[in-house]
Amino acid sequence: MPINRRLRDWLIVTIGTPVVRLWFATCRVRLVGEAVYHRHTGGQAPAVVATWHRGTIFLVWLFRRLKPMIMISRSRDGELIARFAAKLGVISVRGSSSRGGGQALRTMVKFLHGDGSRIAATVLDGPQGPRFVAKKGLLFLAKIGHAPLIPVVVSAWPALTLGRAWDRTLIPLPFSNVTVMIGDPVWIPPDTDSAGLESIRIAVENTLKEMVHAADTATGYRRVWPRIYDPSDLMKRAP
Repeated sequence: MPINRRLRDWLIVTIGTPVVRLWFATCRVRLVGEAVYHRHTGGQAPAVVATWHRGTIFLVWLFRRLKPMIMISRSRDGELIARFAAKLGVISVRGSSSRGGGQALRTMVKFLHGDGSRIAATVLDGPQGPRFVAKKGLLFLAKIGHAPLIPVVVSAWPALTLGRAWDRTLIPLPFSNVTVMIGDPVWIPPDTDSAGLESIRIAVENTLKEMVHAADTATGYRRVWPRIYDPSDLMKRAP
């Protein structure tokens, strides 16, 4: 990477991190599914958090005290998020479904079975989309890690939406209302075959779509949903 780009990224992270800390601290956060949250983050049992890419920045800040391990792509955008996460005390492992994913998964499984913090997080529609389409590969982490998959989504209003970003990155504005919704855990048996994993993938994808729609409705997030996906898709379920 050219030195001028490295310097620019360093400045963005060094200056931006304390700004983000103060910025997000003003938000009013409503946690839906608090019982599930405490059940799977308060002890030593491993858990895998799954979310959509659009809310990654806020969720990294919100759950920083849990010191989770997060899989972050090897893209330039991923590099910025990884540096931001490190500043907040979050552990990152670089990889994605398209590059370095196998080694990253092995690192995360080892982390889940280790001592101390045992929360791992994945972005199901990363690193480059399509947005709101879950990738089956990342479900392997919950399967081989013998850990429940916990669906989590975030919405906010007022909020910035980065319209040129493939994921329509959502950034809550100061003093905004934020809804973080935590769904019921999904267990993936270790003997699940490829067809079974695809069935679970569809079910998890539909669940996360429903959750993000409900969270957007709760906050009043003003983005036209038909531009994101057809609401009739919510009626489709895995066989």
